[in-house]
Amino acid sequence: MAIRLHFAAAVIGVMTFFPLANAAESLADIRQQQTQIRDDLAKGTLTLETGKHQKVDEQQRIVFGLIDGRQSFGELNPAQRISLRNALETINAALSGTSSAEEDREVCWQEKRTGSKLVTTVCGTVRERQQAKEGARDFMQRPRMCGGPGCGASP
Repeated sequence: MAIRLHFAAAVIGVMTFFPLANAAESLADIRQQQTQIRDDLAKGTLTLETGKHQKVDEQQRIVFGLIDGRQSFGELNPAQRISLRNALETINAALSGTSSAEEDREVCWQEKRTGSKLVTTVCGTVRERQQAKEGARDFMQRPRMCGGPGCGASP
């Protein structure tokens, strides 16, 4: 339980100051925390359901792959920073042990705005992203009918 709270507090702290943090200390902290979690899972002092354990293993491979050989966040490009953040959030959700943790997990993605080449990073919970997808799908599937004089014309 103590490792979960320590990890959650550290992830929240790292994510709050993600772009501004003293990057060398932050990556070192992430590396240390993930190593501790991996070791605790291997020793059995931290137990997870099989599915969650596999998810943590998979996401830790992503985290270690991104931070190995790097000392600062500045060495990661924006897409790698997003991948790192998402992997840490997934690990945190798996360790939290609550049923709604997956839906409340924050995810980030990059979007290109219509009519622009500018790419922006957007973050939200898994639940919010799913609701937005469903809303867009419903809008696109809604029948479009135009009838009467001046249909489709501006007044």
